[in-house]
Amino acid sequence: MVPDDVTPRALLGGIAVGSLLAFTNLYFGLQSSWITMASLQAALVGYGLVKLFPAPPTWLASRIGSSGSPLHSGPFSPQENAVLQATAVSAGAMPLAAGLIGIVPAFTLLDPARDGGASPFKFSLAELMLWSGSLAFFGVFFAAPLRVTFVLKEKLRFPSGTATAQLIGVIHNVKLRQDEEVASQEGGDPSARADESGEHRPLLWQVHAPVNSHEEPEDLGTSDTPNPAPVPGVDASPSTQAEEPQTSQEIEESWRPMWYSFLLSAGVTLLAYFIPVVYAVPAFDILSPAHDLAKVWGWWFTPSLSYVGQGVIMGFPTSAAMFAGAIVGWGILSPLAHHYGWAKGEPLDADTGSRAWLLWIALAIMTSESFVGILVLLFTWRGSEPQRVRAQARGARGVNGIGSSAHLTQSRKSDDEDEPAARLIPASWLLVGLVLSAGSAVTILIYLFGSQGVDFLHVALGILVAAVLAVLAVRSLGTVDLNPVGALGKLSQLVFAFVAPNHVLANLVGGALAEGSAMHAGELMQDFKTGHLVRASPRGQFVGQLVGGSVGLVVSSIGYKAYESSYAIPGPEMPAPAARLWLNFARLINDGEQLPARSKEFMIATAAVFATSGALKTVVSARQNAREHRRALQGRPRSPLRPRWETIVAWLPNGIAFAVGLGLNTPNYTLARLLGGLLSIWYQRRQAQKRGGKAPSPFDLPPVFLLVLSAGFVLGEGAASIVTLLLRQVGAQPWSCWGCRGGCSGICAG
Repeated sequence: MVPDDVTPRALLGGIAVGSLLAFTNLYFGLQSSWITMASLQAALVGYGLVKLFPAPPTWLASRIGSSGSPLHSGPFSPQENAVLQATAVSAGAMPLAAGLIGIVPAFTLLDPARDGGASPFKFSLAELMLWSGSLAFFGVFFAAPLRVTFVLKEKLRFPSGTATAQLIGVIHNVKLRQDEEVASQEGGDPSARADESGEHRPLLWQVHAPVNSHEEPEDLGTSDTPNPAPVPGVDASPSTQAEEPQTSQEIEESWRPMWYSFLLSAGVTLLAYFIPVVYAVPAFDILSPAHDLAKVWGWWFTPSLSYVGQGVIMGFPTSAAMFAGAIVGWGILSPLAHHYGWAKGEPLDADTGSRAWLLWIALAIMTSESFVGILVLLFTWRGSEPQRVRAQARGARGVNGIGSSAHLTQSRKSDDEDEPAARLIPASWLLVGLVLSAGSAVTILIYLFGSQGVDFLHVALGILVAAVLAVLAVRSLGTVDLNPVGALGKLSQLVFAFVAPNHVLANLVGGALAEGSAMHAGELMQDFKTGHLVRASPRGQFVGQLVGGSVGLVVSSIGYKAYESSYAIPGPEMPAPAARLWLNFARLINDGEQLPARSKEFMIATAAVFATSGALKTVVSARQNAREHRRALQGRPRSPLRPRWETIVAWLPNGIAFAVGLGLNTPNYTLARLLGGLLSIWYQRRQAQKRGGKAPSPFDLPPVFLLVLSAGFVLGEGAASIVTLLLRQVGAQPWSCWGCRGGCSGICAG
């Protein structure tokens, strides 16, 4: 039986938005290792897309009946929107989940002399679809049974999933489900919560913007930002009744600007194809024309509206951390490495120049901070679980030690499944799907790599490790809104370094299994949290995930082969920086890859610094979460107060964002993101001044208007990238290379 929220318009809308997201993520992933899960944007754009199609005339509606139109069978419900965004996110995630922006390009960089005899290779389209299919579904089938544990029993916050539910609630003007724990956390008023000024604001504005948005660098995490700041007590209803109409009106007024921003971004992208200097402005050469800052050192400016939009969604703290990394990496370390001969090639050479040298420093920062963060989370979870049980027991006994049967009954009911069987995922689906997805992964991967020494034990071990790491991914995403897929992939690589030493190819395959499973498991659980709050059926969201994943693997595979036929991957225009991170780490842990001169000292120093800062950030988040949880169980309202040292730690640069600016991306992308972060701060403060209220925190999610505008910027360039790809394939050339001094594409690259 198909639930009533699985409608043609929900699936078709999800496929349309998800296909565009897949192409967008593939384009930006190959360009700068950036992707977006865009659950908020998918819900917004999907809602607007459905509204674009007019309802059938009355005479036609009477003939076809209420269910005869695939796009109109009554008002578009919040439950349908939850299915739509689940479908879209599943499709849009495939470039990352299938390793198309990291591991697949890394296969083309294999060197038999350095990689245990493994030769470089490229997949055919059929092989690429098989590869993607082997990674697409295991995480979904494995994670689906965990819904009861993490969403219903433990009630993990999943801040991005909650924010998406709140947005859906606002645009459809409906109340969200109220959990008992949520109500108590808000001091008895589940419909609102006070910010630091005492004003009640929708929680949507207080969840830190989605990297891993889910906006984030491919390598180590997926979340709405690479630097997620969890908000304690985020599981609450969206807002007070007084604020909802204003918010709904703001969203309604944002649709036209979104389409304008979409068209403007697409137009600028097409213009940059024919006049490349538009996206490679040698602004810094004006300051020092004799030093060729653009051509030699990589300092040009790309006024891409999509990267400005990314900066808006990431927020100022994250974009500022990236800019700090760019200053240190491209402004200080790159000239030092070149001047002292630590890097022998030209600075922008990805194999022998300081660009390659910087990548090792970035790898050290990312790996150390993420590994330490995972370890701290493991310890805090282990220590906090007994406390949670004891606190719940104390709450059940009552303040005076007298048991409250009503509380006990309510607590038990809140832990039970509250959906009828017809809306749940049948156990037979999960069992058969788990067997088929695991079996197909073994069969396909042995077929693809068996001749190069990847055997049954390697793949079986990879699936087992992937299952364990998928649970860790779900817990991390539910707790701190970060899915550390890259870090988990590297944990899998470490396991394979012991089990299959000097087998770089098996190492990469194991990392791909872990990354894909963690990605899908985490996103499915985010969707389940959204669905739980808006009362969507788990079965409907599960179907949407499967449909979206199936469409996404086809779209992403076709898109990747199209880019591969038109560009060198990795190459100057599509460097796929994550590919070198994967391969460098595999070489380092397998055969002790000789590091570039003096890079070891810098790797150790930066790893120590950011491991410490990452641990401090994780400890602060855990302390904050524990405080708010205790206050919730005691029925006390949320307090904005916290120790000064925690405030200072919150402003330390996020290591992953810093590393992206330092080594993964050239400064041109970082500068555009910084502009977006500054725009977000300026707009929010300007709006606060108009209202006469307190300026919002830089860590808050941007207003809906900016989110919608940014979604238009990002998706506009993503859509235009399809057109420019077709232009490239038919041989269309730039109109003029005027002004190009570095960073230009095509025939103007020289």
